[in-house]
Amino acid sequence: MSHATLHDVVSRPAVLLTLTLLGGTLACAEPPEPEVSPAASTTSTTPPTAPSTTTPPSTTPPTTTPPTTTGPEREWFPGVYLPRHCPGSSGSGFVSEADADSCRADLMMGINMHAEVIRLPESSEQVYGVSQYLRIFDFAARNPDTGQFGIWGQWIGSLGAHPNGAFNSIEGGLFIQDKMGRSRFPKYMASAATHLYSSDSDTGSGWGFQERRIDCSVLGRLTLSNRMLVPPNLIAFDEQQDTHDDEGGIFVGTSWVALPLIGGETRVDGQPHGLDGGLMTWTFFIDAANHSGPLVAYVPEHWSRRVDRWNATEVLDDVYGWNLSDPIAATLAAYLDGEVTNADLHAAISDQDWYGGSAEGKEFGSPHWVRQEDTLGYSPARGYLPTGIEMPPIPAFLVDGVDGRTFIKVFPPLIPTAADREGLVLNVQTFDVDLYNHFVDVFTPGADLSGSNTAFDGLGTPMQVESWDEEPWPGIEVLDLQPFDDPYETNLLLRVPLRPRKADDETDVFIEWGGVDADQRGWAAYYEIVDGQAVEVASDDVPSELLDLEYATRRETTSLVAHDEEPDGYDFSCWVCDDRTTCDDTGYETVADDGSRISYRWYRFRDQPALRDLRLEYPDAYSEANLTDLQSVVEAMHREWGGTQQFLERPTNLDTLHLAEIDHALLVEPPAGKEHGWVPIVTQVELPDGVWQTDVDYRELGDGRLVLR
Repeated sequence: MSHATLHDVVSRPAVLLTLTLLGGTLACAEPPEPEVSPAASTTSTTPPTAPSTTTPPSTTPPTTTPPTTTGPEREWFPGVYLPRHCPGSSGSGFVSEADADSCRADLMMGINMHAEVIRLPESSEQVYGVSQYLRIFDFAARNPDTGQFGIWGQWIGSLGAHPNGAFNSIEGGLFIQDKMGRSRFPKYMASAATHLYSSDSDTGSGWGFQERRIDCSVLGRLTLSNRMLVPPNLIAFDEQQDTHDDEGGIFVGTSWVALPLIGGETRVDGQPHGLDGGLMTWTFFIDAANHSGPLVAYVPEHWSRRVDRWNATEVLDDVYGWNLSDPIAATLAAYLDGEVTNADLHAAISDQDWYGGSAEGKEFGSPHWVRQEDTLGYSPARGYLPTGIEMPPIPAFLVDGVDGRTFIKVFPPLIPTAADREGLVLNVQTFDVDLYNHFVDVFTPGADLSGSNTAFDGLGTPMQVESWDEEPWPGIEVLDLQPFDDPYETNLLLRVPLRPRKADDETDVFIEWGGVDADQRGWAAYYEIVDGQAVEVASDDVPSELLDLEYATRRETTSLVAHDEEPDGYDFSCWVCDDRTTCDDTGYETVADDGSRISYRWYRFRDQPALRDLRLEYPDAYSEANLTDLQSVVEAMHREWGGTQQFLERPTNLDTLHLAEIDHALLVEPPAGKEHGWVPIVTQVELPDGVWQTDVDYRELGDGRLVLR
C-alpha cells in the first residue's frame, strides 16, 4: 500500500506460514522472552485517543502486479475442533475457540529445515557484520498461535562479556506471529537485545520485549533513513507485488555491520578489547526494489549503558542474596542508591574473584562483572555467528475411522515448488575489519559522499557450507501418536530438503526437490497411519469430520501505545515536541497493507528521542561539537544517498534476481524544508483487532523495591 492518510485504507488479502528447526545452527527471528530475575510489570496507562493527522506528501509507488495467491482472513479465525479438543466442551458436532477458552489439536508437527553455514575458519575471528538475501514468499494459509516463527535470521553476539551467553545479541530476521499484524508475507525484524535479554532492550525504537514502552534513559536505536519508516511492528512487504514464482521468487537483501559512524577511527584485525579504539555503530541495511540503504543503528553506548548498576544488582542477587551485613554487599546497595561513586565502587570491589577480566573460560552461572570493553560498542562480535531458522511446531489432527483405520490431517508449509531447485537464502557472507575501515573516511565530517564508494563488494567472506539434513524428505515421519503434556513436543516431523552450496565464490541455501516431477514436490494434507508409517491418501478416503478440522489463529494483535502518560518512575519526556526547530509537532499517519495504522512525527536527526538522554549521560561523546558533526554527516547521507544507494553485494547465482518491494506505506517523503537531516519517528501503532499494550516492566530488587535499569 502506498503512503496514505487515515482515509486511504484499502482492504487486501494476506498469507503466512510456519517451521521448526530440529538441531543445527539457529537464528531467532525475535529475541526470546526475557528471564529477568526477578521482575514485575504493571498496567499503567489507558488506551490512547487517535493522534492528530494531516495529509502527508504523497509518493508514487512502483507499478505492481496483483498477487497470484489469496491471503488469509484479516480477522481472527477460531478454528474448527471436536469437543474432545476443547476442555469443557461436550456433545457431538464441531466447536471452536469462540465457544471455549482454548482448544488443542491432537498432535504437533515439527518442521526440520536444517542447513548449516558457518564463518569461514580461515577468516578473522573478529566479526564486523553479516549480509544475506532472503526469499519472501507466502508461508502458510493461516498462522498457528503456537509461538513466533523465525524463518531465517542471524545471531551476532558479543564475545567474553558474560559466561551465561551473549550479553549483547543482534537478532532478527524474517518473522511470523500475528501479534505484529496479519500480513500476507513474513515481516522483517531488525532489532537487538542487551544486558542478557533485559526486558528494556530497545528492540523497537521506544518499545522493548512484549511491545512494552521503555524509559527514555535506555533508548539506543537511532533512525537514520529519512525515506522509510521502521515501525516497532516490523518491516512489512507490499502484498500486491508479483512474487515471480516461475523466475526464482523475490528476495530482500539484509545486513548488520559495525560502522565508524559515532566515535569511529581506524581499527586493526585482532585488536584487543579496550575503550580507546574506534567505536562501533551497528547499522542495519536493506536492499529492496523500492528502497536501498541504511535504516537504523545502535549507538555504541547502548550495549553497556548503566552496566555497573546492572552488575551490582546481579551480584547482590547471585552472590550475596541481598544480605547487606556483608560490607561488599552494603557497598553495592549504596551504589544503587547513589551514595557511592563509580570510582569508589570499583576500588572497593577490585579484589573480588568475580570482578575483572573477560568472562571467557568461566563456567555458565558463574558470577561476573561485565566490562564495557567486552560489549559490541567497543569490540567486534564473536566468531561464532549462527544463521538459520527457529520456530515452534504446527498443530495436526488425528481421527480414527469406524473401520479402525487411523488418519491424520497436517498443514504443510507453502515451500516454493515451481522449480526443482529453489533459492531460499543467497550470498551469505561475513565481514571483518576491512569493511569498518572502508567507511572511516566516508563518515568524516565534510567528506564528499557523492563520490564515496559505498559498495560492500569484495569486502565480504562467503560463509562455509558445514552440514545439511541428508534424510529423505518425502512424506511425514511419525514419531509418537500419543499426545504430550508439553505443547512443543512433536509427534510428527516434516523435512524440508535444504541444501547449502558454494559456487562462484558465493554461498547460497537452496530447496532441492531431487528431480521429482513438479506435482510430486511438497506434501499432502492427509495420511493414513499404517504400521506406524504415514501413507498419503486422498481427501475422499478420510473420515468426513477430519476434512473440516482447522487450528485457530491468534485471537488478538498487539497495538503499541504512545509514550504519553508516564507510569510510576518512568520518564517519557524525550518524546515531547515543543520546539519546532528540533521537531515537527504535526502528526502523520500511514496505513500498511495489513491495516496497521502507523503514527509518526518528524525530528531533526540530532534531536530524536534516543539522543536526548545520551547527551545528558555521555556529555563528552555527545557534545555540541560532536552532535553538530554527526548531524552534518547524516544531512550529507540524505542529500547524496536518498533511498536508492546500493551497498550490499547482490547475489549472482540466479538467472534473474527479483528484489521484493517494501510495503509502500513505509515509504515517506520529508516535509518541505526538512528534506535533509530530519527523520520520521514512529510514535504509536494501532493494529486491527489490536489490544493496547499498556504494561511496563520493572526490576524487583531483593529488598522489594521496583526500579528501572
